[in-house]
Amino acid sequence: MKELLKDYKLYLEKQKLSENTENSYMRDLSAFFENIGAKSKRDVLKVNAETIDAYIDFMKGRGKANSTISRSIASLKKFYQYQFNSDNITSNPLLKVDVPRVEKKVPESMTTREINKLLNQPKCIDLKGYRDKAMLELLYATGIKVSELINLNVRDVDIHGEMLRCSGKKNQRYIPIGRTAAEALDSYLKKARSLMVGSGKVKSLFVNCSGTPLTRQGFWKILRGYAEKAGIKTEINAQTLRNSFAVHMLQNGADISIVSEMLGHGDVVTTRVYSKVVNDNIKKMYRKAHPRA
Repeated sequence: MKELLKDYKLYLEKQKLSENTENSYMRDLSAFFENIGAKSKRDVLKVNAETIDAYIDFMKGRGKANSTISRSIASLKKFYQYQFNSDNITSNPLLKVDVPRVEKKVPESMTTREINKLLNQPKCIDLKGYRDKAMLELLYATGIKVSELINLNVRDVDIHGEMLRCSGKKNQRYIPIGRTAAEALDSYLKKARSLMVGSGKVKSLFVNCSGTPLTRQGFWKILRGYAEKAGIKTEINAQTLRNSFAVHMLQNGADISIVSEMLGHGDVVTTRVYSKVVNDNIKKMYRKAHPRA
């Protein structure tokens, strides 16, 4: 069984998935194999639809959310499809399995007023202030993920051209950053970053005071601190600024395909979840403004 999993892990690595996605797939597989008591390659490959249905019932009995169950089954389906393509099994046992329906959550976003309050919190009076102002402005200006933000290098930013190069495992995309974010970045690079890095040769755009690359956890602590200072009631997490970027762009008339491309989505369907927020806001305004609504 170990060789089977090792071979599959190598396959996932070739797919150029994120490390988190790879780990999630392998965790789901391990949990399933532990549940069915699989100890050998034969145990793994003899799984059928009845085994999967029993596992779904087990997860429901443990109070697992439909989203968790759906993700687990998707992981298993991918694994067994690979085994089928490798001629290890004659059919994928998950093709006809009924997966619990998952309702897409409306993404949590901030109002433009809340965004302005948040972005006005960092004060450019010290090194951290310059850095934090640049980070928050850039994140909202581009809609990139926090993981993409902390992986940026200095050479990825074109201040004068007001463009950002965002490199993922599968592709690169170029995103406008706008005048405000460009000015904040320019100030950070000229007045703060060189002092934070010192004589080090760190390529990362955003660093901490010891001159080493900023971490995701470090950014989250910074964001949470400014949200508390601003008195923002909306629950803020690492995704909130990305959601707000998408919603505000669509509210102001941006083409959904352009927003999709800037976010790095594989297709427009993924981006349409943000349209629901826009449509809900339109309905609220209509009911409030129209005398016969």
